[in-house]
Amino acid sequence: DGGAGGGGGGAGDPETALKYSRYLAANLRSSSEPLLRDPSGPGHGGVGFASAPTLRNALPDPRTGRGLLEALTKKMAAGSRTEEDVERLAGTLSDEFRETLAAFFRRSSELLRHFFALRRASAGPGGGTEAQKRKLGNIVRGMEKVHGEMYSVQQNLDVMESKMLRPLMDQIDSAFQLHRGDGQRAKGGGGFV
Repeated sequence: DGGAGGGGGGAGDPETALKYSRYLAANLRSSSEPLLRDPSGPGHGGVGFASAPTLRNALPDPRTGRGLLEALTKKMAAGSRTEEDVERLAGTLSDEFRETLAAFFRRSSELLRHFFALRRASAGPGGGTEAQKRKLGNIVRGMEKVHGEMYSVQQNLDVMESKMLRPLMDQIDSAFQLHRGDGQRAKGGGGFV
């Protein structure tokens, strides 16, 4: 059956694809073989590839390569953290800090969710309603309060716990920067003309 969809040797047919690939390979071989066999290199007025540089010295000797691979493997193994490492680290945290961190995470996430929703509404045509602007102001004040609480708590933490709290503070800092930038644009200052 030679009709459409009947498997009669169309372009998607494996047998036809094999014929095309053999044809292309033969054509490529016949046109490139004279260039590859031409003994006259670029220095002899020829255009052949017989004197083209090779990759003979492109790789380091095996001892150096092996040493390099071993060093890279050790470095990657030392830098990777497994789930077991994370569990072991979490086990060293006090219950009080874990609860504090979880509470700050929930509070900051909720405040940021509302901040970005209200910010998007205020960025629309007309700049948002007065109620939305008031809510946004309340959210920013809430973020300031949570950020201040985090800062106070962070002052009494060891280095590892402090580093765990830092990303939450950085997220709120980024929102403050966006808010200040929005305020500057609303006043007509800043930005490019």
